[in-house]
Amino acid sequence: MHAKFLRNSTLFFVIAVLAVTGCSKNDNDDPDYSGELKSIIGLTEHYPPFNYEHEGGISGVSVDIYNGLAEKMGLNPDEITIEMDDWETFYQRALDEPGTMLFSTIRIPERENLFKWVGPVAPQKEVIITLASAQIEINNASELAAHKIGVIQEYSSIDELLELGVPSAMLTEVNSIAELYAVLEDGTVDCIAFSEVGHGLFVASSEYEPDYFEVVFTVQVRQLYYAFNINFSDELINYVQAAFEQFRLDKTEDGSSIYEKILNKYQIIQHDEDNITEQMVTELVHLTATHLGENAPSAILNINAGKAPYLDVDNPALYAFAYDTAINMVAHATNPLLVGKNFRGKTDAAGKPFRDEIVARALTNGCGWEDYVYTKPDQSGLYLKTTYYKLATGSDGRLYIVCAGRYK
Repeated sequence: MHAKFLRNSTLFFVIAVLAVTGCSKNDNDDPDYSGELKSIIGLTEHYPPFNYEHEGGISGVSVDIYNGLAEKMGLNPDEITIEMDDWETFYQRALDEPGTMLFSTIRIPERENLFKWVGPVAPQKEVIITLASAQIEINNASELAAHKIGVIQEYSSIDELLELGVPSAMLTEVNSIAELYAVLEDGTVDCIAFSEVGHGLFVASSEYEPDYFEVVFTVQVRQLYYAFNINFSDELINYVQAAFEQFRLDKTEDGSSIYEKILNKYQIIQHDEDNITEQMVTELVHLTATHLGENAPSAILNINAGKAPYLDVDNPALYAFAYDTAINMVAHATNPLLVGKNFRGKTDAAGKPFRDEIVARALTNGCGWEDYVYTKPDQSGLYLKTTYYKLATGSDGRLYIVCAGRYK
């Protein structure tokens, strides 16, 4: 990894990045993009915990995900070039200069046709933070307009707040994270807008006690992407996107993906109300168990094909999956890469062997609920999930543990 233009005095740092070549290479059919991708210069801001300078190098969620993706594609992270500068300068450079890529970039309608996108990499929750002593309550977006809010110059939070009706005169723009917290503490503003995980990292690395501040409102949750210059070919972008999807979903030997481990390392674990009720989950499990009892081979085939009712087309976070008593995955409506694998002793990204517990408790109690952390099929990130399981007997005489879950 070669670093250039390292500027410790600026808030933002820019990364030169993503030399990725498509998915695991097919000896006969896949084109070789390695040369083109190694020459890419990636650009990024200093935005912990997604991208930041650490002990003379570059760390963060997006950087680690990139490195893991590059290795999966057969590239060496040492071949990646990194540049660092302020966000505004490199945002314009990524627009103008072929061969560049900007990250971590929020994909908003105003930017949609300016770049070509790979991701989503991770969710970014923008929140409103106050001093706990101020005892400020914000119950809905309309109440934001009554408060002076500190924001970092050029951050997307400015547009988000303006869209929610906050007058521009109520926004105080600063140049750095340190300045953001300084204007909050000295009373220049009533509150600040910042990412939830960035706030947590700032507090952990500062002398402040966590209860000195209070998160009082969630502005919005948006997805972060790698934003490629518009001149990259669609073929290359599609190739990298396919590789990213495989990297995100493919589990390692211990049961969780490298992607999940990275998110857990930085505690990018989200709570998410996904409009899925417990009743919807239990009904799907009971229906799937009934179908297995009627015609197990057909049900398994249709689950693995992602057909309704085993996958809710309107809400793909609701899906069925099933284990046998040896903890082999026999059916999965959203991730066929898991089918046929044995998960005995394998854990989620936080180290919990939840599959063992699901199967053991199903064999003992017949049914129940199990909590763990997991990815969502339709979004980036790592989420708290609860799964309902039920022991069922198939038409083939085999025992199955049928499951479905909801995120919370």
